[in-house]
Amino acid sequence: MKYFIKTYGCQMNVADSGGMEKGLLARGWERGESVDGAGLVVVNTCSVREHAESKAMSFVGELVERRQKGEDFRIIVAGCMAERMKDTLKKRFPLVDLVVGAKDIERFAELIENVPGVIPADKKSEVSEPSGISAFVTIMRGCENFCSYCIVPYVRGPEVSRPADEIIEEITARAANGAKEVTLLGQNVNSYHGKSANGATAFPELLEKINAIPGIERIRFMTSHPKDAGDELIKAVTRLPKVCEHVHLPLQSGSDKILAAMNRGYTLAGYSKVVNALRAACPDVSITTDILIGFPGETQEDFEQTLRAVNDIQFDFIFAFKYSPRPGTAAAAKPDDVARDVKEKRHAAILSSLNGIATQKNATLLHTEQEVLVEEKRAGQWVGRTRTNKKVFFESVLVLTGKTVLVGIKRTKINSLYGTFIKIAG
Repeated sequence: MKYFIKTYGCQMNVADSGGMEKGLLARGWERGESVDGAGLVVVNTCSVREHAESKAMSFVGELVERRQKGEDFRIIVAGCMAERMKDTLKKRFPLVDLVVGAKDIERFAELIENVPGVIPADKKSEVSEPSGISAFVTIMRGCENFCSYCIVPYVRGPEVSRPADEIIEEITARAANGAKEVTLLGQNVNSYHGKSANGATAFPELLEKINAIPGIERIRFMTSHPKDAGDELIKAVTRLPKVCEHVHLPLQSGSDKILAAMNRGYTLAGYSKVVNALRAACPDVSITTDILIGFPGETQEDFEQTLRAVNDIQFDFIFAFKYSPRPGTAAAAKPDDVARDVKEKRHAAILSSLNGIATQKNATLLHTEQEVLVEEKRAGQWVGRTRTNKKVFFESVLVLTGKTVLVGIKRTKINSLYGTFIKIAG
């Protein structure tokens, strides 16, 4: 029997899907590429924005309709939306066989055994860690920051760090199975504080332990909260050779008034201080960010402050989102008073600014040699990323999957670099 997992949302959801997949493989299921021919469909949902919920809900509706027309497969809805709506989801869609909220994701393998016909008792087996050049590894779950717009603390629960030794064991197994790069995931990775055999381990210490694992060539992490991005983290980025020169540091707004209303715990000046310290210690660091547009009470002047901050800080990339109220959050009690068309205009202005900045930044890489970890071949071209997380395309007749190579950059675009293969590095 084959399963198919449809994943919505962030890298954490991708990692959660990997964990669920491992549980299914260990219980005799085979991976399928689509709903067609699958005996089990898992929908791993996101609840961070209304749009993500709407897409997941629509897909679940399509699955239920197919079941009603006679197709024979089980439906499991998991993740953040499942957590938020678990009391009503089964009532709305009675043909859903199981709802697994985000707080219960780690119990997925146990919970699916209660679904009739899903787990043949004689099919259980041991399964190795998933293969792949790049691996997502969750190091902590939950969040206790309670940003006023964010539903994560409610659907994922309080902050819990995994034991350091357990993380090291998993990454060691990933490396043995071919992983060259790991991305450490958490709602706020730099507040990680996990137990180990030698006592408590802070995030910079965890990075040092992972840096020593044979076979791992690159270490990435996300997401960092600006209020917790201290000197020790900056030192780790500059001191540990495997830690990549890329930090994702959500700003959300350039207005101190809006930051306070969001309960972000820092000012623009405080955020800029972290950025300046990062760039002073590591001049080549790539800094990406999140911007939330149209938060309740955001005036044109508030937005202009955000736009000025974007132009002053010069981010390498921006993930810009339009605010939508999330039920149960503090901000949901406020009027959603920024009109949709105003949000659209402000969103377009942020992206326009980003496009200009990214074009200029990438142009400085013309005629340089970049170290690229090759991930796959796509449409006849090899694809990989630099240490600063910029995507690179190039051609070569060699088989280069998983190799670190040098590429001479000949052309640049807003989101990518194009070059000529020089040699395998090292």
